[in-house]
Amino acid sequence: MDLARTALGGLAQEDGLVFFPEECETIAVNCVQVAQGQITEPAIHPDEEEIYVILSGEGIVWLDKEENPVRAGSVVYIPRHVEHIIEGRSQEPLTYVCVANWPDKMPAKQNG
Repeated sequence: MDLARTALGGLAQEDGLVFFPEECETIAVNCVQVAQGQITEPAIHPDEEEIYVILSGEGIVWLDKEENPVRAGSVVYIPRHVEHIIEGRSQEPLTYVCVANWPDKMPAKQNG
């Protein structure tokens, strides 16, 4: 498996995936673009944590209805059970890498 990839390479995939869940133990990585004026559907994950690393553009990330302005260089942590919505607000698409972790899928610790 190629362990080093280009984040923007995920944009060539329909679902934006850079590293697929079946390739990793407990994470998936995708790259997402949100156009100016585009607002994502609300999402809540009971079994998944997420980190967003904003690569370009500007926008808003709502976490449980609290507005958080983001731009290139911002990093957002989304715990399990937190509703999140993203809106692109700049002419340049809001582009971010999403790292999703499934804590409940952690492999059992090995002895020794």
